Amino acid sequence: MEIKEFKTGDEFAILDLFQLVFNKPMSSKYWYWRFQDNPAGKHMIKLMWNDNQLVGHYAVSPVFMIINNKKVLTALSMSTMTHPDFGGRGVFKDLSLSLYDFLENKLDVKSIWGFPNANSHYGFIKNLKWNDVAVVHTLTMNVSKVPQVQSEYISILDYFQSHHVVILKKITDVFKISVDRNLAYLQWRYIDNPSNSYIIFEYCKEDIIHFLVTKIYPSQTKENKQDIFIMEYGVKDYSLLPEFIEHIKSHYKDTIENFTIWCNIHDPKHIHLEKLGFILQGRQTFLSARYANLEDELITDYKNWYISLGDSDVY
Repeated sequence: MEIKEFKTGDEFAILDLFQLVFNKPMSSKYWYWRFQDNPAGKHMIKLMWNDNQLVGHYAVSPVFMIINNKKVLTALSMSTMTHPDFGGRGVFKDLSLSLYDFLENKLDVKSIWGFPNANSHYGFIKNLKWNDVAVVHTLTMNVSKVPQVQSEYISILDYFQSHHVVILKKITDVFKISVDRNLAYLQWRYIDNPSNSYIIFEYCKEDIIHFLVTKIYPSQTKENKQDIFIMEYGVKDYSLLPEFIEHIKSHYKDTIENFTIWCNIHDPKHIHLEKLGFILQGRQTFLSARYANLEDELITDYKNWYISLGDSDVY
């Protein structure tokens, strides 16, 4: 078996391996969007071949982050796959160490980070020098007591503008570590995404602007209902939260069961979400990271991190 870097055309073997391993397809449009058209970079991929057969794959997605007021290149850990006939041979570990060496020593990637699931968490921590940062709080609010009221100041947008970037920067600047939510990133992440649809709800009254980016998911608690996932939070005035919630529920009429959001417990809005009725509920998620040339205390202290559902590749 031999480890090789990605070359154009390998994506077809990658998609075939994905189908075999996960028993579901990954669309080519999604692959090109995530791994080739990402404005932060492309093709951070290592492949394990047995002659002409692809037997292992590990890819990360480049992400620019603001760390201590500096824009740096990091990588979001993503697709790991091993052909079922080649399990137990250390394919994943070998691919990971090869990719990390390339990222850290050739591209000066400062951190590889992500949200490992229960199956991969142990391996990342035990074998790949990752460190746990936190378990991310999932906050959920049932909408049974929320009135349906349309706000005359809230409308739906189909694009982002520079003022949305400014709003998010004011919110994320409270933290030392956050994804760089620049205009190119927002456009790529939410507008160009070929697999998921997102809705931007914007509050605009005179020169006051706030917004939320949302996505619909099948309800986790009730059949034939939907949950609203708040992907990006751009509301500086907490008193407007009820108006947003009421308006969004009214927009979807009676189909919504819950609102869901990720929130660092050290985030100032956490307590305001609690006051509104959000509670700790649903799936909790590991946040872990491997880092190079960064202070241990900086990365492993969860107080430094701004986190949203939009930071994950799953939602």
